[in-house]
Amino acid sequence: MTSIAVEKPNQAQPNTVPPILTAPVAPLFIRMAMPIIFGLMINGLFNFVDAIFISQAVGTYAIGGVSAAFPIQMIMISMSAMLGSGMASIISRRLGADLDEDASQVFSASMMLAALLGLIFSLLIVFFRYEIFALLQLPAALLPHAIAYLTPIAAIGLISFCHGSMSECLRAQGLNGQVFKLMASMAILNIILDALFLFVFNWGVPGAAWATAISITSAFFYAFYLLRTGNHRVRFTLSQFKLIPDIHKEALALGLPVFLSYTGFAMMLMMVNIALVKVGGDQAELLISAHGILNRTFMLIFLPVLGMMIAFQTFAGFNYGAMRYKRVFEVLKVALVISSIYSLIWSLIMIFFSEFLFQLFSADNALINSASDIASIVFIGFTTTGIAMICPALFQAIGYAKPAIILNALHNYVLLLPTLIIFSSIFSVNGIWWTFPLIDVMSALIIAIYTWRIIQKFNSKASF
Repeated sequence: MTSIAVEKPNQAQPNTVPPILTAPVAPLFIRMAMPIIFGLMINGLFNFVDAIFISQAVGTYAIGGVSAAFPIQMIMISMSAMLGSGMASIISRRLGADLDEDASQVFSASMMLAALLGLIFSLLIVFFRYEIFALLQLPAALLPHAIAYLTPIAAIGLISFCHGSMSECLRAQGLNGQVFKLMASMAILNIILDALFLFVFNWGVPGAAWATAISITSAFFYAFYLLRTGNHRVRFTLSQFKLIPDIHKEALALGLPVFLSYTGFAMMLMMVNIALVKVGGDQAELLISAHGILNRTFMLIFLPVLGMMIAFQTFAGFNYGAMRYKRVFEVLKVALVISSIYSLIWSLIMIFFSEFLFQLFSADNALINSASDIASIVFIGFTTTGIAMICPALFQAIGYAKPAIILNALHNYVLLLPTLIIFSSIFSVNGIWWTFPLIDVMSALIIAIYTWRIIQKFNSKASF
């Protein structure tokens, strides 16, 4: 079992204690989470609307191609999220301990690493995109759309990585209102450009991709403006814009759980697509498209849970840095209850009424029926999402990467592949879909038991 020691800040607390350390936990958690959730929802809405526009303007194969390209995009997002979330964990604890200069150094050095890795990823994906899709065994009918969508988005890797780190810096300071403005402006611009490029200019899938790329670039400049103006505790300094191995090592270790979570989702999409090509027969293209619109819908539904996790992580990191441990575990309980109730409501909606949502994408009855059939199975295990997200975030927030890595890796890296192989071999296409509720329940049970035992051990060591 992992041993947890109490971290003590090396600087006295500020005279003015911020509300995050004193206000009632449940109301404050909700107030912190709501701007993040609204921002994520608006930001996620453009992915949802993007899929609707592509499906309506170009067709079923187009959304299939975009869905096939999405795992590669998710890998880029996962790398950016690893850098940003790991950095944010350090910054939150530094600010909780009143170490503002250290937090600024962490941010400036992290921007350098984000720029470097973003450029490397852009070059690799753009130059080897055909080879990547060949390895994924993508059907020929979907390949042109996948290439057209991926190329512009991959080309701006440096900008998107830096934008992610700047957004996380705002979030780590508790500036959720500014994060909301940033995400909302990007989403609204993307939706407007989507409509213009697809329905006015008739640019097809490349138009949707360029709408996303332009929106991310605009958000990058807006984030830079937000960080350069106003009274921020964390500042970018050019003298610290360099590689600092000690900072990067800690940030990467703390961000690795998020990377594993996001990349695991991308790997899941890839493995499902490959399995559908093998066992789906003539229906493979249709099933890939149906799974694509399901996943766009799933992501929109999932984002409030992610917003709760982000708010929880900030809350827990600040209070842990200030040695207010009771509040850390109190907010854990609040976050688990609220996220579980939310997940249960959406599970019931998607199991029994999902066809009404999928009708937004297309008038193709075969596509709608296929997506509804998939949703009625895979959403059976969605009720466990709160446990799977919030519990690993506890360990990341307090700076203990190993338990967070173990728990985040469990679902997609330990359980998914063997279960998917066995079930698809025995039960064909239906076996693919039944894989998900099974491993959702299994992983949530293991995570809950592991977290409970760690908390009990912490309680026996820490003084409250």
